[in-house]
Amino acid sequence: MQNSVRRVVVGVDGSAGSLLALRRAAGEARRHRARLCPVLVYSSPRGDYLDAVWPPDEEEARELSHQAHDRLKCACERALGGLPRDVPCEPVVALGPAGPLLVEAAHEDGDLLVVGGGSHGPVHRLLAGSVSRYCVRHAPGPVLVVPPERPAADPEAAAHRV
Repeated sequence: MQNSVRRVVVGVDGSAGSLLALRRAAGEARRHRARLCPVLVYSSPRGDYLDAVWPPDEEEARELSHQAHDRLKCACERALGGLPRDVPCEPVVALGPAGPLLVEAAHEDGDLLVVGGGSHGPVHRLLAGSVSRYCVRHAPGPVLVVPPERPAADPEAAAHRV
């Protein structure tokens, strides 16, 4: 029987939620003996809309790509201690809107898309939308949304509530 998950694509932006998603994605890649594909989507300081209308010039595009590769490398270091040696890995950086580019990255049969969920506040989600919600609605294959870690309960605060 052939393994149904061949590639685990994970959205990484350096946030705590995305680092947790990256750890989970690496575990899923090991479990399925699949390729791990961490994807960092970035935009210029001008934002996605202006980038689409007036793309960065060649020098700025090169610098933004270099910074994105550095951020992805740092995120992998923080989450996994570097790129895993026991899992085939193909890191990717892409310029543009996060949701559509993550869905595009996980377009092949056998792709599992992993994203962090709930890492931004309600105002950010209202203004920018939820990347995880976009992925769940538009991805052609399975999507795993990794919930944020709950803060450890403070035993002293709990004692005062009783």
